[in-house]
Parts: sequence; C-alpha cells; structure tokens
Amino acid sequence: MKRDWELIRELLLQIEALETGHHFYPQSVGQHCAEAVSYHIHLMCQANLIECSQHHPWNGAPVAIANGLTLTGHDLLDGIRETSQWQAKKAFLQARSGGITYEGLKNAPTADSMLYAANSGAEEGHNGHVYN
Repeated sequence: MKRDWELIRELLLQIEALETGHHFYPQSVGQHCAEAVSYHIHLMCQANLIECSQHHPWNGAPVAIANGLTLTGHDLLDGIRETSQWQAKKAFLQARSGGITYEGLKNAPTADSMLYAANSGAEEGHNGHVYN
C-alpha cells in the first residue's frame, strides 16, 4: 500500500478534533477504506505523530487506535493545517524533489516566506547573481 499524504493530513485533523478521552478507531475516511486508514495510523504511530494503543479483537489481528497527537504531530499539523499552506508546500516539494516526505514537509518554507522571498525586492543581474 502506498503512503497517502492527503489521508495523513485528514487523519491528523480528525484526531486533533477528538474530545478528551475519545479515540480514533480505523474506519473509512472519504474514499479511503478502513484498511488504508489502519495502515496510515500505523505509519503515523511509527513516525511519532500520534499516540497509539493496540486493540486486540477476539476475531482478528491487533488494530492500532489513535489516542491523540504527539507534540511532533501538532508541529507538523500546524504547518499544513490551512489549505493554502498545504497546497503551497505540496507544490514546492513536488517541484523541488518530485515527491513529499516527512522531512520535506517539516523543512519546507511556509507560503508566507515563499511569498516574501518572491516580493523581497531582489533583482537578478545580467550574470544571474541576485542583488538586493
């Protein structure tokens, strides 16, 4: 199964919105089946984005249940919460590296800083050097 950053972002938003004491049990989210959601919860737990516990149903394999976001998860979500931020970072990473990674999302410039850099008054000289 392939990692889906759209689903990861949606899960971060839903898990953050949980009331105290509630848990997120893998279930269909949008067009994503419960199996895909479960896999992504497992990945997010491995990356220390969410706190998880294992549920051991009597009729199947253990299932990871999200209990809440970690500090790392909150930090990542803060950088991609707004749709404009998310779209800008995705476009930047696709253009720069051809794909999205956790480290790339964490280190990508914000939409505001990209806009500031574009409008900072820097001028390019005839030899390609940038002058302020």
